[in-house]
Amino acid sequence: MDMRDNVSSIFKELTVAAFDPMTEIDAAQVIDAAAESMLVTTAELDWPGPTIVYVNPAFERMTGWHRTEVIGKTPRLLQGPETDRSVFENLRSQLAAGRTWEGTAVNYRKDGSTFMMEWSIVPLRDEAGKIRQYLAVQRDVTARIELNRARTNLSRYFSPQLVKLLANRDVPLGPGRRQDVSVLFIDVVSFTRMAETALPEHLLALLRSFHKRMERLIFRHNGAVLGFIGDAIMVAFGVPETSRHDPVDALACAREMLEEIAEWNAKRSRSGTFAVEVGIGLHCGPVVVGDVGSEQSMAFTVIGDTVNVAARLEKLTRALKCALVVSNDLVRAVRESAEEAVAEGLLAGLDDKGDHPIRGRSGPVRLWALDRGNSRQVSTG
Repeated sequence: MDMRDNVSSIFKELTVAAFDPMTEIDAAQVIDAAAESMLVTTAELDWPGPTIVYVNPAFERMTGWHRTEVIGKTPRLLQGPETDRSVFENLRSQLAAGRTWEGTAVNYRKDGSTFMMEWSIVPLRDEAGKIRQYLAVQRDVTARIELNRARTNLSRYFSPQLVKLLANRDVPLGPGRRQDVSVLFIDVVSFTRMAETALPEHLLALLRSFHKRMERLIFRHNGAVLGFIGDAIMVAFGVPETSRHDPVDALACAREMLEEIAEWNAKRSRSGTFAVEVGIGLHCGPVVVGDVGSEQSMAFTVIGDTVNVAARLEKLTRALKCALVVSNDLVRAVRESAEEAVAEGLLAGLDDKGDHPIRGRSGPVRLWALDRGNSRQVSTG
């Protein structure tokens, strides 16, 4: 039952209790026993407005105010600096017309702490139908709003199915921690040069189409989008929880990305539009997983040498003139965790390029590369 139906049912009982002398229901007991906060005010709508004539025990528990401290006071005592007063713009007109008013806004407890309160105000009428008082049924919905906010935040990184699973946890992503993940970086080759000549709206449309196509594949392979960085996308496989199949998912995703780009370019060619080339870097290893930033701007991410190497490998696709560069660590992990046929299919066309120095890293990294001409050769078994 939603709040409107709840209020309507309560007041149907209260109206009978208050004005039908034959009833045995005690309206005061009904209100006092209610689990939701209830507050009754006078009917004045002109400034300075109504005053409180009654609050139930649930109101006292929710706000910290005792009834003797609020009787005769304005209900605005629950408001404060963070209360969005635009919520109340139609309050007077709704109540004056005898209609129910509903709203949600930040309210303040007696100790100054804030909470999100949802409430519905309905008129109480006498036997002649005249409005004599207003009663507000109030509910602390802070936890529900925070859960919805958490779900929205999770949807920035994870597939809808994983968001649903994580949102049911008390701490969806858990505390910061170290764990092994597979990291993928992909970006558009020569994007900066494109930006010099392309119209801004065309460039934005290109990026949106690119991001949408890649995101669909990332989620299909259990990846998490950790950032859209201009024309680049940072992806992690193995968050929030690791799996022995993370390297397999990462490489399968990379191969399918190249397939998708090839098909997209075929459509672009038929319409006389230039082809899009991408570079992809893949590496796996330990990272630190957690939220970074401030309370005003926070993001879930992974940091560490593994991330840096994956980003460097993506940049090496230019020097090696290839579409995909994969570390030997990830190649080995794929062979160890996938069935032989699946592993061989995923690794088909990858050439061993030996050890390469990585900028910012003391030791070299053994690399495998997929030439652009081989980028459509993929089999996952």
